Amino acid sequence: MTEIVPVDVLENAAIGIVGTGSLAAVVSLVVASSYRWTTTRAPPAGMSVLTGLSVVAGYLSYTAFVTGAVVATVPLDHQASAGYVLTTFLIAGAVAAAGSRLGDRIARQVSGLPRIDADGEAGTAVRSARLATAVGLPETIEDADGYRSVDPSVRRALAGETVRLPHGLSRTERRDRIERHVEGDYGVGNAAVTIAEDGTVERLVVGDRSSELGSMLPPKTVGMAITADPSPNASLGDPVEIWTTGAQSRLVATGTLRTTSGSVATVVVDVDHVSTLSADERYRLVTRPDEQTDGYEFASTLRTADETVVAMTVDPDGPLAGEFAGWLPGRVLVVDRDDEVLALPADNETLRAGDRLWLLAHPADLSRVDPGPDSDTDGERHARVESDVDVRTHLQSQ
Repeated sequence: MTEIVPVDVLENAAIGIVGTGSLAAVVSLVVASSYRWTTTRAPPAGMSVLTGLSVVAGYLSYTAFVTGAVVATVPLDHQASAGYVLTTFLIAGAVAAAGSRLGDRIARQVSGLPRIDADGEAGTAVRSARLATAVGLPETIEDADGYRSVDPSVRRALAGETVRLPHGLSRTERRDRIERHVEGDYGVGNAAVTIAEDGTVERLVVGDRSSELGSMLPPKTVGMAITADPSPNASLGDPVEIWTTGAQSRLVATGTLRTTSGSVATVVVDVDHVSTLSADERYRLVTRPDEQTDGYEFASTLRTADETVVAMTVDPDGPLAGEFAGWLPGRVLVVDRDDEVLALPADNETLRAGDRLWLLAHPADLSRVDPGPDSDTDGERHARVESDVDVRTHLQSQ
């Protein structure tokens, strides 16, 4: 049976809990007010409360050492002693926290130290002390070459926006933070920022990534999903023949395998063959004996990469004439020169007037080659973007 604690012991325990709680509150109040009065700053979180609890712990330890008990004549190994100590610390902690706040408020009232409003004039003065830097975006937001144009509402939202950055960032860190901000907060596929020497934003180029299958289709072709038994040797971009599976098997159309998912295959066929294919019929795909190419795989990878491909024409009076291919940012993939086509030209290949070249690079690097429409005196840009189909066609021919 549980031993009943006498009433006088309960009275002594209640008096002890109230006394130690008051002691903790007074100590916490004094510590908090003294710290605020001396430093004019708010005390560190928990400092005054911890000090009050430390005094209570010292008092209980002294009482147990001298009398052999913490409350009346109850032994230390009794469960009532454990409950008394636990209750004392819980109540002492609560009143010590209240005492800390009260002491801090009393010190502020006596010394005339008002609390700073983060959105008030004092907060503005602190921010103006270069603890944070406000960077404004350009009023004109340009489209990135090789990417789909972003929605006009996004460009309007970005135009003239102010971005707050920590003070002391380098030009590279500032550029990276702004690009991540634009891409993450505005849902832009790719952003390229040009930072001036003084840290301001000179140019912001944005673009959306190509999505779905439409950007991969050559002219006068469509992509169709059909039920088919694909060839075990067929892979992405392989030319295929589409045959019926009935008793009288016949060739229906030819096309290019785009992707497969189980018994469903997506093929790219001419528009004229759409009427001959039925979604309710099952077909058999046969790989045509043509040379395989990595052009489709390259184009698919390019759609998910940060880099893009642009086609440029070397103008006789332009900045590219006489330059080495290896000096351009990114990688020159193809140089079309008269009747000669150079795939992956050497770095020391000299570019000539009239050359058409395909360049794989990040939009931020492309801005070094294409200074923008406002800098061309003749009103024409030296870099002209071609479609993914044209790029893929030139790559496949190699």
